[in-house]
Amino acid sequence: MTRLRTLRAQAAEELRALIDSDYSPGDRLPAEAELAKRIGLSRNTVREAVALLVSEGLVQRRWGVGTTVLAPVPPASFSVTDIIPVKEIIKGAGHEPGLSHWHHASLRPAPDIAAHLDLPEDKEAETWYVERVFTVDGRPAVHLRDWCLKTIGGRPVDLTRLRDVEVDFIGLLREQSGEILHRMEGKLQGALSGEAFATPANPGPVPLVQITQTCYTTGGSAVVYSIVQFDTSVVDLTIRRAFTGVEG
Repeated sequence: MTRLRTLRAQAAEELRALIDSDYSPGDRLPAEAELAKRIGLSRNTVREAVALLVSEGLVQRRWGVGTTVLAPVPPASFSVTDIIPVKEIIKGAGHEPGLSHWHHASLRPAPDIAAHLDLPEDKEAETWYVERVFTVDGRPAVHLRDWCLKTIGGRPVDLTRLRDVEVDFIGLLREQSGEILHRMEGKLQGALSGEAFATPANPGPVPLVQITQTCYTTGGSAVVYSIVQFDTSVVDLTIRRAFTGVEG
């Protein structure tokens, strides 16, 4: 299976180069047998590679028509420095947000996560745990895991409404607690995807960008700890910095 995926990735890379050099949006690709002959790989491998390009939105397969090249769609652009709801970023980039996975539980976080939230060393101290996978036009793109205090500003927090993609975390916390998330601190690192990003066309692990961050209220209280993973084949990550105190 590992060998098959390697050949498929090779075929997909060669097909992308072929499409980039010889075809335009709307053009129909040759039959799989002809493509296999052109790139020197088996027809089954080419079929797997074309399925991967379909999942990437590069081509479209229609019964009775064949495989046609699609116009490139710009990816959703995420700023790692702004606190903006994920679904708003996806919509703002002209894409359709969705949720392919949702899980909600009450649990005692691991010691390292509890430390980020300043939780006491108490076995009874629990947080809400919410896990979501956001999709961009149906493709898994952002995997979020959030640990949130059960009480913020003296008010209980209920996160079950987050199963609706139209409900954003930031607005929900403000509505229920009266507190506003003011800043976040964390770090970026590389990671490999798990089941959250697996698709029939691409079942293997893919490289991701991971952000671990703690969110604070305007009063400086740590209320949410998050692990966010981005599939950068679907989304772009940007950094915005303002230079202050510099004379022109």
